Amino acid sequence: MPFFDPTRPAYREDPYPSLARLRREEPVHFSRQLQAWVLTSYEHCARVLQDDGTFSSEIDVATGSAGKAFAERRRAAPLGDVAVLSNSDPPAHTRLRSVVSRAFTPRALEAMRPRVEARITELLDEAGDTLEVVNGLAAPLVTSIILEQIGVPAEDHEAFRGLTIGIMLAHSGDPARLPAARKAHGDLIAMVERWQRDRGVAETSVLGSILAAPDNEAVTADEMLMLLINIALSGNGATINGIGNAILALAQNPEALDAFARGPEPFPAAIDELLRYDSPAHIVSRVAREPQSLGGRNVRAGDVLHVVLGAANRDPARFPDPDSIDLAREDNRHLVFGYAAHFCLGAPLARIQIESAVRALLARYGRFRVAEVVRGDSILMRGPTRLTILRAPEV
Repeated sequence: MPFFDPTRPAYREDPYPSLARLRREEPVHFSRQLQAWVLTSYEHCARVLQDDGTFSSEIDVATGSAGKAFAERRRAAPLGDVAVLSNSDPPAHTRLRSVVSRAFTPRALEAMRPRVEARITELLDEAGDTLEVVNGLAAPLVTSIILEQIGVPAEDHEAFRGLTIGIMLAHSGDPARLPAARKAHGDLIAMVERWQRDRGVAETSVLGSILAAPDNEAVTADEMLMLLINIALSGNGATINGIGNAILALAQNPEALDAFARGPEPFPAAIDELLRYDSPAHIVSRVAREPQSLGGRNVRAGDVLHVVLGAANRDPARFPDPDSIDLAREDNRHLVFGYAAHFCLGAPLARIQIESAVRALLARYGRFRVAEVVRGDSILMRGPTRLTILRAPEV
């Protein structure tokens, strides 16, 4: 009988055999454990991600206890009644995305490459022959770069992150967190006002893009804060995991590592192949707005659907020999960054950071080997929480 249990240690270590079996036996599977549909084929995953009129990103519209609890948590928390860019539907999503999109054009993000490379050099200069990739490189790199892109002054990075995390923790439903979150809300408003008053805001930053929006696209003060919070927090995990997964995949596939070290393939295409091979964003969720037939199964209005990006990106019906790394793979339209209207705004910046990190690690550590791997336990994200590599011995 088909089953899906992403909490098993064996699944966290290597989910792909289980996902392949589920995709063969029941690609649209209802999990009683999760009380949700689990989609594992590329065709079904892409359809759900593309059709935001039928499948909502707003989890609080779900029926049952999960949707009700999520809605109640949001209502009680600061900014709980404000649309969230990553979890909203058109027309709100379209309006909010248009306000910040000017700060996320490929040209604007490519201009960040020198700063990304400089930050990587700073971090690697602090390391020796051994490097803990996640906390010694990926996390500090990704966090500092997105805050710079938002427009947060360097001296306020730590305080800003603390305030944003404090507000979002209140959405977890713990009433004890609400007083601190309400104070954080007020402190964050004062911080942004201070930037505007004392420093000015770069036009190319996310905050500058918001403040320069024409009247027909203008957002409220609370919408501005939620945009800053969402952008500061939502994409970090995927990029951090993307760096960790890429380094781990290369270490576990010596032929691919040798090919990278020789550098015969275009780096951007090779990075996309590593992203497809082990997707850092593992699951995204949608809610059916109306009854649907999907893969011969009857999905009810209000049902939650878990779109397993990791499974879709290993679907042999879409990718020949999907369990192998092919750095020259053509037509590599993976779903790591989402699809259609919700395609990740920061995808070009994520690619730049992953590519730059891989280049720098190869230059500094050669054909490195892994000394330690500790897996994370999130079912939505996939990547190591610790990954220690050793410099290759000189021959």
